[in-house]
Amino acid sequence: MKKILTLVLDGIGHSEKEEGNALKMANMPNFNKVLESYPHTLLEASSLSVGLGKDQPGNEEIGFKTLGAGKKLKQRSSYMNDLVDKDSLSTNSVLKSAIEHAKKSRSTIHIIGLMSDGGICSNIKDTIKLIQFLKDQSVKIVVDFIADGKDVEAKSASKYIEMINNTGVPIASICGRYYAMDTEGKWDRIKVYYDLIRNGVGLNVKEIPLALKNCYIRNITDEFLPPMIVEQGKNLKNKDVVLWTNYDDESNVEILSALASKEEFKEFKRERLENFKLLTIYPTLDEIESEALIKEEDDSVSNLGNYFSKLGITQARIGLKSAMPYVTYYFNGENDKKIAKCNHYNVESPNVETERPRELAMAALTKQIIKVMEKDTDFILANMNSIDEVGHTGSIEETVKTLEFMDECLGKILESASLNFYTIFIVSTHGNVEEMILPDGKFSTTHTTNKVPFIITDSKKSLESGTLCDVAPTILNYMDISVPEAMKESNILIKD
Repeated sequence: MKKILTLVLDGIGHSEKEEGNALKMANMPNFNKVLESYPHTLLEASSLSVGLGKDQPGNEEIGFKTLGAGKKLKQRSSYMNDLVDKDSLSTNSVLKSAIEHAKKSRSTIHIIGLMSDGGICSNIKDTIKLIQFLKDQSVKIVVDFIADGKDVEAKSASKYIEMINNTGVPIASICGRYYAMDTEGKWDRIKVYYDLIRNGVGLNVKEIPLALKNCYIRNITDEFLPPMIVEQGKNLKNKDVVLWTNYDDESNVEILSALASKEEFKEFKRERLENFKLLTIYPTLDEIESEALIKEEDDSVSNLGNYFSKLGITQARIGLKSAMPYVTYYFNGENDKKIAKCNHYNVESPNVETERPRELAMAALTKQIIKVMEKDTDFILANMNSIDEVGHTGSIEETVKTLEFMDECLGKILESASLNFYTIFIVSTHGNVEEMILPDGKFSTTHTTNKVPFIITDSKKSLESGTLCDVAPTILNYMDISVPEAMKESNILIKD
């Protein structure tokens, strides 16, 4: 049986444009040699091809889920659209119960979530439909506005603030996602946001446009906006209801644990809310006391990882600590149960003072990939996401340097793969660094809808174009393993 290393180079898409294309600017002899020497094609990784809305960029969560599923999945955004567009709100028992609670208690419903149309963690268009529904229920409502600046342009908050203002519902607070949606266990950040919405601790703001202008002058973009109080006295109180509108998992856990964990909360001092209701769009961790508006299908049953496990195939998942959930939880169909014969290698970046920490991280990741290949593991999935991270900064110069270092790492991985008889499948779950300047000349820090490369280091094969949905069945076909029924609607990218 053939051994496979699937190497995900997130943030690398394809564009023929020269301006703002860090891939074309970077000196990448190893990557270019792979393109010249081996079969390659382009895959759709965004919009309708992976179950997203029209012209919606892909992302890591959806990309890795699709890579694991080997088919087009109904994404959480689609379930959410059904909820708000098909009169489902009026018949949703969880929401009806919360509304009755707020009326009976004369308490406030707090709409809290990421307010943008990035569509990765949430979508403000859905949130506005929720707001409009709740306005008709004669309950008190406020919005706690979490600014984006990562999945959308870095200084675009005013557009989304205006959309909320147009609903007539007051904005109680504003804060950047850096604090409110931390995913790295930085509890000092979460405490900043908790203190804002629970205790009313933040900068008092009279004019939102002026506050944003002052932040931008200090080079503080939307993602990093400090905690700001817009409406005094509108912080969370006993008997209140929180409707958390984000529909991804990762960014929910820390702040929702602080608000409503069933167990003793040890990360910082908190005052537990009494007779309080927390509503989420989708189910979250069991230890968080909450109710979900939507239940979705389980995508993990016929997943590639589970399929390999049933066949007794050994696996390894490799990623940096901050990105490990992509190669485990999301690739496994949003299932955090350990898979038999699958080892996880959570790579810690060396704790050394340096101006270029991403290079140290990539070097450590490369070293681990090589070690695992030497162990003769059947299927390896590794995520090298530093390229995407630096692309989000908007610095083309830093992105070019990171790409060039990544290329050095790729050279070492290629050499080891050859020595250990591995075929490498190279892919990305979305674009970014190939389009860092927008048509209007502004720098872009967001994902793109461009196609992504797909390469197999086997010169005897040839490839045709497709989508991310086609990668899993193609891997199985290459390994001479039958494709399960759940993946039969997808295509094999290897030409006969």
